[in-house]
Amino acid sequence: MTKNILFGSRHIGPGEPLCIIAEMSANHDQDFDKGVKIIEAAKEAGADAVKLQTAIPDTLTIDSNGEYFRVGGGTLWDARTLYDLYSEACMPWK
Repeated sequence: MTKNILFGSRHIGPGEPLCIIAEMSANHDQDFDKGVKIIEAAKEAGADAVKLQTAIPDTLTIDSNGEYFRVGGGTLWDARTLYDLYSEACMPWK
């Protein structure tokens, strides 16, 4: 079994330089140009890659206003549903 993997043109594993992967999360606000700027900023900051999560609300939760599907606990999103929040933060497959 090999201890290193090839990631693009670099090797990752023991004895190799650190590989930094930036997480974009939902910070793109579903705006392509904003996403590109985040990727450029990650590169400028020294990241070797950017991780994107592709999902839509229907693959994460159900559209329900039930107690277990609403956010609570004194956050900025209190009383919002998970479905609503995932709809705003998702990165659709297209």
